[in-house]
Amino acid sequence: MDANEIMDRIRQARDHALEQEKEERQRLADADTADKQGAASVRLATRQAVREAFDDILGESSDPGQDA
Repeated sequence: MDANEIMDRIRQARDHALEQEKEERQRLADADTADKQGAASVRLATRQAVREAFDDILGESSDPGQDA
């Protein structure tokens, strides 16, 4: 596997994390109890950290507010 393939796979993983982050944002907005809000908040923070780590590796910035 060459460097370009590795970077492409990292980019795909980052894009997947971004999609999952968007889903967690929706779950947080839809949460009807404090427990559900808390759980969604933890998952959202985790997804954000993963996406930001991939951004750092790639030297890119992904904006969760943008449509992919």
